[in-house]
Amino acid sequence: MTRFLLNLIIMGIITIAIYWLIDSFIPALSVYSIPIALLLGITIGFFIYIQIDNRMGP
Repeated sequence: MTRFLLNLIIMGIITIAIYWLIDSFIPALSVYSIPIALLLGITIGFFIYIQIDNRMGP
């Protein structure tokens, strides 16, 4: 459970960071910044979760 909560926090931080990067540096895509940030944040977060889960084991 601790790994899952940690992963949710990491997903949130990654999503906010990607949103900020798109909104700040690519203003032409600012309309789509929330969906892109959510998609990439969740995808990268699950990748990190899988990597942590594989390293630590059951």
